[in-house]
Amino acid sequence: MVDHWGSGDDVTEPAASSAERHAVSYTVLSVRAIWAAAVVIVLLGAGVAVWLLLAYGHGDAQQRNQLEAIKTAGTIVVGTGGAAALLLAARRQRSAEIALKQKDLDQLAVERTHALQERMAADTRLDAGERRLTELYTKAVDQLGSDKIPVQLGGLYALERLAQDNVGQRQTIVNVLCAYLRMFTDAADDVTADHIDGHRLQRERRARQAAAVILRTHLRPDDGERFWRDMDLDLSGASVLEFDLSQCRVRSATFRAATFVGDALFGSTAFGSDVTFALARFTGTAEFAEAVFEGSASFESATFSSDAAFTAAVFTGKARFDSAIFSTHARFESAMFTLGEAPRQVPFDKLPSDIIRTLTALPALVPYADIVPNDPEQGSRLVPFGIGDQDGQPVCWRFDNDPHFVAFMGAESGKTNLLRTIVRGIADRHSPTEAVIIVVDFRRTMTGYLGTEHLLGYAVAHHQLSSMISDVRDSLEKRLPGPDVTAEQLRDRSWWNGPELFIVVDDYDTIHHRGLDPLEPLCKFVPQAKDVGLHIVLARTTEGAGSGTEEATLNALLDCAAPGLVGNGDLHEGPLLRSVWPSALMPGRAVAVDRLNDRQLVQIAWSEPD
Repeated sequence: MVDHWGSGDDVTEPAASSAERHAVSYTVLSVRAIWAAAVVIVLLGAGVAVWLLLAYGHGDAQQRNQLEAIKTAGTIVVGTGGAAALLLAARRQRSAEIALKQKDLDQLAVERTHALQERMAADTRLDAGERRLTELYTKAVDQLGSDKIPVQLGGLYALERLAQDNVGQRQTIVNVLCAYLRMFTDAADDVTADHIDGHRLQRERRARQAAAVILRTHLRPDDGERFWRDMDLDLSGASVLEFDLSQCRVRSATFRAATFVGDALFGSTAFGSDVTFALARFTGTAEFAEAVFEGSASFESATFSSDAAFTAAVFTGKARFDSAIFSTHARFESAMFTLGEAPRQVPFDKLPSDIIRTLTALPALVPYADIVPNDPEQGSRLVPFGIGDQDGQPVCWRFDNDPHFVAFMGAESGKTNLLRTIVRGIADRHSPTEAVIIVVDFRRTMTGYLGTEHLLGYAVAHHQLSSMISDVRDSLEKRLPGPDVTAEQLRDRSWWNGPELFIVVDDYDTIHHRGLDPLEPLCKFVPQAKDVGLHIVLARTTEGAGSGTEEATLNALLDCAAPGLVGNGDLHEGPLLRSVWPSALMPGRAVAVDRLNDRQLVQIAWSEPD
């Protein structure tokens, strides 16, 4: 900047920016000008003093008066100069203050600009991070849809890393993992995959089990920084394999209608809110020992095909086990339940008897006498065959509503005893003129129970059976309603007279001859069984039942929604009677299913052979 003296113009920078040109301009005295002014003033003062001494220094009165006047004028001039100096000092002070204020304003503007730049940089970084996160998330989800198992595994582990590094995304990624597991709902495929060497389902299991392991790893509180707090799980309808959530903690969980293939481990798991296993199916051991249910816990209509352990479990909220089926043993030792409007913790052994009966397994032996009503005329159309777990009352086959009955039971599981019990129930409630029985028993396992007068025939070979079925077919043809049958006769079934015919078949899978079903001539009467008084009771082993596509009579009964039982057997056979699968049941125990698909566990009554 160039300084000018005595020009009276403001000095500014010629190259100032547009913002600086609009700023306040200042007149600044240079050091050189100040020194020049000081020298001039000193010389002028010295000159005036010499002139005054020479002109008025003679000492007469007039000169003295003139000198006093000059001194007075000088004083005035000096005072005026002092005032001017004070004015300059004030101006200088004001300039300094303006400069300081401008400096503060400039500094504030710089700070604001810096803060804005930092905020913009932070927003840019955040946007870049969000875009990066979205890209990684999208890519990982896309990988889950690949048909290549290694790519799916890569997607799962990429999602795990994203959730670990981004707390806010953990629930979303848990939802994705649950949705991935919910894609697989065919439990039949799961249990048969072990028998399909090299099948795609076998390879898919690795990825599904990896997803379950990720959940288990990050839901255990003792894993420190790896623990994902307050997660919600939704595996409704999923088919999960060897599921292990032991020692984990979740906020809420939904396993409604899920199928747990293999053992399901929930030991010492804490559920912080409501959890439901309603309609769930456990094919292996269900382990809930020392689990804590802080909200409500629903196991309504759940099926436990193997042991269920709730030892030392704590139910802080309401626990519901209505219509749950415990196929073998249910253990509730030291478990605590909450009862009453004023919640209180009650140990298992102090629960009301009806609740204990709901939660415990059926007796291992039920004598036939325990299911026989005191009045033989009571329920003459009912054939009792066991005790149900829902209310401890006899379970019956009502043949006037459901003419036929089907039983799938494994070897040494009480299949023949079931047929003895049914035959005994028919004979006890009907005279020989009201009901007759044909027994088909190629293995002669019912020879100890043939003393009844109701026995119309006993077939142990194909030629015997073929002859009997031919006669039965001819007899039933005569019972079919003709065109002259009135509506009243149809309603009362009064156009023919005679006994009800019960055909009881043991080991149905053994009676086929050269691939032919000897009972097939009766299939056309199955839908009209009520009209012609025909009742077919089939019992076959569960082995191979899942592939019995050529068993014409059995298929005809299933098409008519015949009720029946599914007992002990290999889970890999799949659903045999509606949605009921065979499972590891103790002898004499089976799941009863009616035409409405209502289910309950039954202990079949024991009938001693005659």
